[in-house]
Parts: sequence; C-alpha cells; structure tokens
Amino acid sequence: MKKSGYFFMFLLALLTGQPVLAQDRAVEISISGIGPPVDVPAYETVRQVIGHAVAKGVIDKFVVSGYGVEGGLSGCVEASPHAQAEDLDAFIRQLQTIHPNPQTTAYSVKPTQSCITEVVYCTQDAKLCPDGSYVGRVPPSCSFAPCPGTQ
Repeated sequence: MKKSGYFFMFLLALLTGQPVLAQDRAVEISISGIGPPVDVPAYETVRQVIGHAVAKGVIDKFVVSGYGVEGGLSGCVEASPHAQAEDLDAFIRQLQTIHPNPQTTAYSVKPTQSCITEVVYCTQDAKLCPDGSYVGRVPPSCSFAPCPGTQ
C-alpha cells in the first residue's frame, strides 16, 4: 500500500475514533441442552457474564436468536462503539473459562465481525450421537450441536 493510503487510513481512524481495519467486534454464543437439560449453573454464569458486560458498557447489543428445548439460548452480542478491544477480549476470555458438563450441554463462543439481526429458524430434527444421546440444530448456521465428548 502506498504512503498516501496509510495516511488516509490514519486520518480516517482519527476522525471517526474507530479502527479502520476489520476486526471482530461481536461474539456468537450458544449454550443448549443436548438431550438432558442444559447445565443450569453454566447457563446462569453465561447470562451473568453478558449482563455484567452490558452494565460496564462493553456490550450494547444482545440479540437472542433462539431458545433450546432443553434450556439455554443462541445469540450474539456486539461491542459498544466506545468499547476498547482489550475489554472485548477480556469478555471473550471470561466466556471461554465457562466449562459446562459436556454430557448435558453444548457450548460455543465464536468471535465474529458483527451480529446478524435477521431471525433464523432451524428445523427441529435431531441427530443420534454415538453415545445414544440426541442433539438438535443451533442457529444461526442451523448445523447440529456437537455430540457429547466431541468438542
């Protein structure tokens, strides 16, 4: 890239106060029961971590795209325009420290550029896992949740 291109990006960053290069500013979160009910303490911890991030101003958008039949939720949180990258990284690390029971709960935390705000409906079919349990589809991709022990 030429010097004038770098200068333009620097000037744009100064004027808008936002980073110019694309980076992940959102997180897709899914926690759901995989036959047995969801791990309730882990589910409650996920909700508390999200609530705390909202209260601190790190997150300003929380879109729930679905609720699991066995409990849990699928959704996306988006960083506030004023949130620092370090605060969002700390939020993601905190979510990644939550380890629900893999025999009862599928859990994923996936950073992404932004939240998809359109509603996604998945079919309610189930997949039989090698251990005899069943898993359902998880929005927004509608792929099957991982079988227990295959994360």
